[in-house]
Amino acid sequence: MLSILYKVVIIVIAIIGSARLWHMGGQGKKWARTFALPCIIALAKLLITFNLWVLLYAPALMALLALFSYGINAPPHKFWVWVFKGKGADGNYAPVEAATRATCGFFWSLAGITFVWMTGFWIHQIIYTVFLTAMNAFWGMIKEVDISEPGAGASVAVVVAM
Repeated sequence: MLSILYKVVIIVIAIIGSARLWHMGGQGKKWARTFALPCIIALAKLLITFNLWVLLYAPALMALLALFSYGINAPPHKFWVWVFKGKGADGNYAPVEAATRATCGFFWSLAGITFVWMTGFWIHQIIYTVFLTAMNAFWGMIKEVDISEPGAGASVAVVVAM
């Protein structure tokens, strides 16, 4: 029983901490989102599994966050503006914004493969990929950053429970 409670506490702390760090990253503290959040998630998974290989999650997520972002000048956003024939270049066309956020969520979820490598539970990765893709699009449609940013950060951190 203590073992399950221990894991639940670690997961909850990681999710709440990630929500806060993601929001801090959106408020100009880029290190919080790009460095601290991946490290917190990896350390939380280490505390649950006691397997050093899970630490590979941090550099994997750092790389994917650097490659896939949702700003109006970011490649995923520009791609979706092109798909929607120029609509949404200013960031105010909901289908482009949702597609951009979903694309980012999909690629960010791939860092979870570092956990699957250890466990072999591919179904968990598939569920997490669908979850993060959908949730990132959902949170991206909420204009209030005090709600949307913590929601996105918490959604990324759900990978700890895989």
